[in-house]
Amino acid sequence: MDKKTKQGITRRSFLKGTTAGVGIIAATGTELFVKDKAIAQSTSSAPQKKFSFETPPASIPESSIKEKITSDIVIIGAGVSGITASLSAVEAGCKPIIIEKHTTYNTRGGDNAAIDSRLQKKLGIKIDKDEAILELMKYGGNKIDQRLLRLWANNSGKIMDWMMDMTDAAGLETTIRFWPQRKGVDESKEYYKEFTVIHNFTDLQPGLMKVLVENAIKKGVDIRYNTRAVQLVRNGNGRVTGVIAKDKDERYVQYNARKAVILCTGEYGHDEEMMEKYCPWAAEVAKKSNIYDPPVNTGDGHKMAMWIGGIMEPWPHAPVDHTSGGPMGCDPFLHVNTLGERYENEDVPCQSLSNSLKRQPGQTFWQVYDSKYKDEKSKMGIGFLKSSDPRSMAGGGQDGAPQGGAPVAGATVALGGAPSEGGRSGGPPSGNNVQADTIEELAKKMNVPVDTFKATIARYNELAKSGKDLDFGKRADRLTTIEKPPFYAGTAVVGFLVVVGGLYVNPKLQLLDADRKVIPGIYLAGNTVGNRFANDYPTICPGLSHAFAWTTGYLAGKNAVADKA
Repeated sequence: MDKKTKQGITRRSFLKGTTAGVGIIAATGTELFVKDKAIAQSTSSAPQKKFSFETPPASIPESSIKEKITSDIVIIGAGVSGITASLSAVEAGCKPIIIEKHTTYNTRGGDNAAIDSRLQKKLGIKIDKDEAILELMKYGGNKIDQRLLRLWANNSGKIMDWMMDMTDAAGLETTIRFWPQRKGVDESKEYYKEFTVIHNFTDLQPGLMKVLVENAIKKGVDIRYNTRAVQLVRNGNGRVTGVIAKDKDERYVQYNARKAVILCTGEYGHDEEMMEKYCPWAAEVAKKSNIYDPPVNTGDGHKMAMWIGGIMEPWPHAPVDHTSGGPMGCDPFLHVNTLGERYENEDVPCQSLSNSLKRQPGQTFWQVYDSKYKDEKSKMGIGFLKSSDPRSMAGGGQDGAPQGGAPVAGATVALGGAPSEGGRSGGPPSGNNVQADTIEELAKKMNVPVDTFKATIARYNELAKSGKDLDFGKRADRLTTIEKPPFYAGTAVVGFLVVVGGLYVNPKLQLLDADRKVIPGIYLAGNTVGNRFANDYPTICPGLSHAFAWTTGYLAGKNAVADKA
């Protein structure tokens, strides 16, 4: 391009709605708005692959429907958001039906993020809602719909109290993790803040869900398992009036809703096509290390909503794929890759560690430390999946550290609760762990280049002694020398949990179309809701995904009951 041509390109000419202009913008992978219409652009300049789910299926003929069932509200999905929606709908005066394709309800994990619960108030925990919201907005690159964050921040305390009314009556204890805070911990000095929002129940999420489901059944909620939703019922541009499902005998059954349908079908991490299109940077990890069984999270709700005109938020979507760190959890001891090189500031949360790990050779790193680790652990801070977290590790003792002079055997991060009748949960497989009396011997056991590794250790020791990390800027008190044998190292692994990407909704959680107009008769909750996370899952508020599930479920239930059909 000559100088004259370059000078002739202005912002106005670039944005003109010509075919060439659209082609240029398409190559950037952005969303272009032309005359208030959203045009979803491709993520590359190459022709885009056509995925099977992008072609809506033919309408199921009336003659194929063997039974019709009518209820005030039809809820699709018996996970956290679906069960919560059913309870709030019952309290507002409606008797909903829940249909669920699995043989039982679904639950996993254990952390629940809330602000201003009665337990936090009792313990004197005060969190500035605006500060938390704005930190989350920064984490999401200002791509998040802040109105949805405020739904959580403004309602999570009262909804947590509502759930604790039920769990207290059932004898479950609720605790706040990382409280009281360790003496000397100053959150303001952390590279990433972590707010004291985590509420845990006895038996973690399976314990909570068991109580919620028991209460739902006691209050008359009709739960139909082995019933897979396949197609929403919408006549043209009118209301969504129900859903057609297949029962255990493969019969089509139409569930009609007098008021509304609530879509609570979870995420799409088990659908390889959807992962390839909407979350490609975690697609391989999802195939290899999806820790949740059975594989029921196939984006059924996302697809059905798109087939009736709903719009997905811009992609790539944010995965939740934490790393367990090494034998010392996510404590910021030295990390080296398989080339024997240090490559990052190790003092970041588990999700951020996973992001950098996936870009290293072999998609792993070695965590390296020496026999002083017991004295040095207290310098490493507290937080989600750090070794000071009593739920961080299993198999290697509470602190995840080598015992009896041997490497950790089978240390596994407890990303999920124990298996239960409500669905299986667990953690990713453990990494390899080695120890040696010399740095050279350790390098050989790690199978990394000996000379490079020795130079890395020498440089790290030099930085630690000088009190300044000139290479990656890690805070000085978390630089620790590696010079007192025996020496230890362990590899990190990634466990894929879910994708937190979804569809456009308004603050009432109603599904929106391409013109951002309400599609009447349908509400969304849980991981079908889009524009909550954008870039990445923010472990600065651990348990926020669960919290969005029960917050949006509760509110969607109330809103659906109030819907003027």
